[in-house]
Amino acid sequence: MQIVILIIVMDDRLIWVALNLLRGNKHGEELITIALNQYKNGSEITVPLSPKVYSDAEKEIKNAEKEGIEVITINSPKYPKRLRDIKDPPLVLYMRGDIIEDDENAISIVGSRKCSSYGRMIAEAFSNEIASVGITVVSGLAEGIDTLSHRGALAASGRTIAVLGSGIDCIYPSSNKSLAERIVKSGALLSEFPLGTAPHKYNFPFRNRIISGLSIATLVVEAAEHSGSLITARLAAEQGRDVFAIPGDITSDKSKGANRLIQDGVVPVTCVADILEYIGYKIEIDTKKKKRLSDEENLILDALNNDAKTVESIAYETAISPTKLASILTHMEIKQLIKRTAGRFRKSL
Repeated sequence: MQIVILIIVMDDRLIWVALNLLRGNKHGEELITIALNQYKNGSEITVPLSPKVYSDAEKEIKNAEKEGIEVITINSPKYPKRLRDIKDPPLVLYMRGDIIEDDENAISIVGSRKCSSYGRMIAEAFSNEIASVGITVVSGLAEGIDTLSHRGALAASGRTIAVLGSGIDCIYPSSNKSLAERIVKSGALLSEFPLGTAPHKYNFPFRNRIISGLSIATLVVEAAEHSGSLITARLAAEQGRDVFAIPGDITSDKSKGANRLIQDGVVPVTCVADILEYIGYKIEIDTKKKKRLSDEENLILDALNNDAKTVESIAYETAISPTKLASILTHMEIKQLIKRTAGRFRKSL
């Protein structure tokens, strides 16, 4: 008869990492439940773990440290407070970059990987504006809306957090490796999955609960009927967080999921101000805001002065081509910098 020797692990950090390595194992899930109950009751975490699991946890932490990856467990002061409040918080977060107190004010932006040009424009413009008022943008580093949301926040010199559906050392998609490095410098990469975990399809719903759990609200930009973004929206609602959706083209399959959310009672929004007003986030518009604008946007605002002008007039005064100007004006409308009335544009500030 084989005898298994059990030991009592007294180091809380090792316990949580060890338990995280046992995720998906029936006995491991039972131990996790015991440990979480002890944690919630304020008791000392004492669960029986085999010497091998204990050893594996030690190796995992050492390997992470060698790669410059911080291992944050649920009992750590660095663990995000908002995330700790959800029903099933991750036991461990592997992190590159840093999480700061300001990241408690975060909005997640999610949507289709295969997004339309409309979805691309909205994601980048909304994330840019959200980040420019000091709110952290959270997303999942996937292709499409996620990628554009991170880029929009970075373009505003704001903060952004990417939550991975793989090990933090396995960036997916690989085409986003350079973006991931930029995020590390202006926010954080996070994953609950052990090092070396491949981006399996079934990992992403678990990842999605972290995206919504980190945020005060979730915005669905564009989503098909069976999009993973709808899972994030549902999880956000279950976590007691606000959920918003951008109305989309009723003839497009890419918008069916977002439009369905609105039919089901999710708050529709057409500008960032709608979101900020709903969540009670107050901002002061000052000269700093203008400094965050592009050269073309500042040029257009100067041309408008206090007058309402046509596209042709603005193009003549700014020397911006009509095609490029149309795109810039749309972005400026979304950011509530200008208003369109009877075919003419006027400053809204």
